[in-house]
Amino acid sequence: MAKFCPQCGSKIDESYKFCPECGLNLTENLNTDNSNKLKSDSEEKENSANKIICENCGEENDLQNEVCSGCGIRLKSEKSNNGLNLQKDKKQEAVRRKKPKAGSGKKQNKNYSNKNSNAQSGAKKKLNSARFITIVSIAMGLAVIILILSGVFDSFGTPDDVQVNQNQNQSSGVSLNKINQINDLEAKLKNNPKDTASILELAHLKNDSGMYEQAIVNYKEYLKLVPKDPDARIDMGICYYNLRNFNTAIKEMEEAISYDPKHQIGYLDLGIVNLAAGNFEKSKENLKKAVELDPNSQEGKRAEELLKSHENTNQMNGGK
Repeated sequence: MAKFCPQCGSKIDESYKFCPECGLNLTENLNTDNSNKLKSDSEEKENSANKIICENCGEENDLQNEVCSGCGIRLKSEKSNNGLNLQKDKKQEAVRRKKPKAGSGKKQNKNYSNKNSNAQSGAKKKLNSARFITIVSIAMGLAVIILILSGVFDSFGTPDDVQVNQNQNQSSGVSLNKINQINDLEAKLKNNPKDTASILELAHLKNDSGMYEQAIVNYKEYLKLVPKDPDARIDMGICYYNLRNFNTAIKEMEEAISYDPKHQIGYLDLGIVNLAAGNFEKSKENLKKAVELDPNSQEGKRAEELLKSHENTNQMNGGK
């Protein structure tokens, strides 16, 4: 049978001299138990005839008990056989009498304490992780705000940069007036689908209203009829740019410039698109060309500002 510590009730190996849970000297305790055993054998033998010995834990129970007072197991309704059950190790019986009942005891309290401690530790780790993520998010947000206020992002093109070159008075959103104009032009084109002026006007209205995909459809219809119109092709490139399709925007704008090598707005817009796409050297080349064509025009001054932003960005990044 298994061996139990007489002090804490922990299950231990028979070879142990000290209890690994409470540190009790098992050798001394065993000698004491043997001494006590000799004294109590005669008394227990006298009382054994009137007791029921539990087969599970060795606890002595009164004859009227139906369940063991030590472990709670149902007892067999028979008396002990003239104390034969008392031949079991008295030390083990004493240990079992001290052994905690189900649901209580030092060891179970210890396990519960460990589980509770682990749960609290896990909760602290989750709180620490959440706090770290919150601090990082706040720091990143502050960094972005500082960069915006300092003008660092001015060196990068935005959809508004290109749209301003197309139409200084462009309104935000779709007005009811523009919707009516779009409907009138579409109705007009049903009767005359090759009316190039109406097609181009319809494309411009949709572009100004932020309906970029629909505007591209109308620009393509127009360019099938008038393929070498650089302005229309630049405007279609702007629609692609606003849809973040930089490669197609660059392709259309480069083709437009090939039809008109002195298209200053085309070079400015192309420089902005290349800047947004990360083609920094190509962007500088386009912007310098825009300045060379007319440094005093609004487009030339804007190109000069972007070039200076290029230089400031390179200095900040340690570039030459």
